[in-house]
Amino acid sequence: MPTVSILVPVYKAEKTLDACVESILAQSYADFELLLIDDASPDHCPEMCDAWAEKDPRIRALHPAKTGPGPSGARNAGLDAAKGQWLTMVDSDDTVAPDLLEKLLAGAERSGAELVLCNCCPVTEDGAEHPLPADEQFAKETVLDVNAFWDAFNTPWINQFTGTAHRLYAAKLFDGVRYPLGMLHEDYYVLPDLIARCTKILCLPFTGYYVLRHAGSITDGAKHEVRLAMTKGDIHRAEYFLQNGWYDRAEGALTDAALFLYKNKRGYDLTRPGHKAEFAAVKRELCRVYSALAAQKGAASLKLRAAALRMGLPVFYAYTKMLSRR
Repeated sequence: MPTVSILVPVYKAEKTLDACVESILAQSYADFELLLIDDASPDHCPEMCDAWAEKDPRIRALHPAKTGPGPSGARNAGLDAAKGQWLTMVDSDDTVAPDLLEKLLAGAERSGAELVLCNCCPVTEDGAEHPLPADEQFAKETVLDVNAFWDAFNTPWINQFTGTAHRLYAAKLFDGVRYPLGMLHEDYYVLPDLIARCTKILCLPFTGYYVLRHAGSITDGAKHEVRLAMTKGDIHRAEYFLQNGWYDRAEGALTDAALFLYKNKRGYDLTRPGHKAEFAAVKRELCRVYSALAAQKGAASLKLRAAALRMGLPVFYAYTKMLSRR
């Protein structure tokens, strides 16, 4: 049984897959399995995955049926097939440092954390590295409990916390947790479910993951879906806060979702088929959870905000702006 399972969903990655796999095989820590999960890629990626599996016994090529847009189905297939005690995920257009696994595992053993994160670094297609601003990086080794994690979530570190890559998960965190099908930013959505299963989260001041920034990526070409996915994630996070009685955090997440929805409405192109109905469904869900928060906390001010939201996003925005001026 390998110690670590590395999951790599593969879709239209002919130009980048070899570099990705080569960086993984160069790991100083060798006790891992690499699952290359062909997400019904329409190019030569399926054959490339099979060819890599023939070269190294640690590599398995999976070809699950496509279950919808986005990588969720491939990620879930990888989770179902993984045998390791620990999991990490790498996107097929990214690369990793040769000591990534070694340092993440050492951190987990040292701290007892179930989730270990390191810094990532964007890289452009010309190979140039563009490190994140200093305040967005982990500058020192930091252990967080669940409360401290959600406090830190509101700092510039948020860019390191969201996503699936540059981190090591205890496999048990995914017991009963799978990525929602057909949703972009599926990693942002399931984050509360994973954090709820943690006792410790370790942040390492080590850059071990390199993110390729390029045109044509999923998020670059699907701004409507990305915006709504982020809003759905905020609503889901607010429900998690509400279940724990963290009313202020729930209100903050819902207010962020409502204002984001309002300010980005022009970007949704509601004239396109399905967009108007999807937008309306997300707004209804937002109203439902905001009303639940108001009822559970019982504050008159929250009930007024919930009523303003039901009247419409412009009303909620105007009411919120009026309150901020007081």
